[in-house]
Amino acid sequence: MSELRKIPNVGKQTEQDLIAMGYRSIESLRGKRAEELYAEECRLRGFELDRCQLYIYRALEYYLNTENPDPQKCKWWFWKDDFYLPAPCGAVCTECARFPSECAGCRKIEGKVFWTKYLNRERCAVYDCCVKDKGQRTCADCMELPCERFTKDPTLTDEQNEAGLKKLLKNLRQL
Repeated sequence: MSELRKIPNVGKQTEQDLIAMGYRSIESLRGKRAEELYAEECRLRGFELDRCQLYIYRALEYYLNTENPDPQKCKWWFWKDDFYLPAPCGAVCTECARFPSECAGCRKIEGKVFWTKYLNRERCAVYDCCVKDKGQRTCADCMELPCERFTKDPTLTDEQNEAGLKKLLKNLRQL
C-alpha cells in the first residue's frame, strides 16, 4: 500500500490506476486537475469511465490543492455535477463555506437557501424564475442576465456584492 491511500476516497483500485498513470506520491498529484486525471485514466483503460471516477478525482483535487480542506467536503459525492457545476444563479456549492454542513446545495434544497428568510421568501427568486418558471438548469442563456432577481446581500458591502455578481456571471458565461 502506497501513501496514495492516505488521500480520502483513494482505494486499492484508484491507487493502482494512479500508479499506472505515473503518480506514485501525493506530491506528484499536487496541482493536477480532476478532468486531466479522469481523461488520463480513460485513455489508459481505453474507454470512458463512469463519471463517479471524475467525482473522486474532483475530491482528490480539492483535498490536495486546498490549504485546509474541510473533511466534510472531501467526500466524493459532494463533487457530483449538481454541486460542482454552477447553480441557476452561477454560484458553485463546492466553493461555499456553508456547503455541505449548513446547506445541502441549491438543487437539492430546491432554492430554499438560508438567506431567503431575510427577504420573506420561501425560495430564491433566481431559482424560481430559472428552474420553476422557465425549466432551465441555469440562467446562462437568459437574455435578461443579470436581472433584478439577483439581489444584494445586506450583510456585504457594495464592493463585495459587485465582486460576487461578477463571479456569478463569469461562472455562467463559462457554461
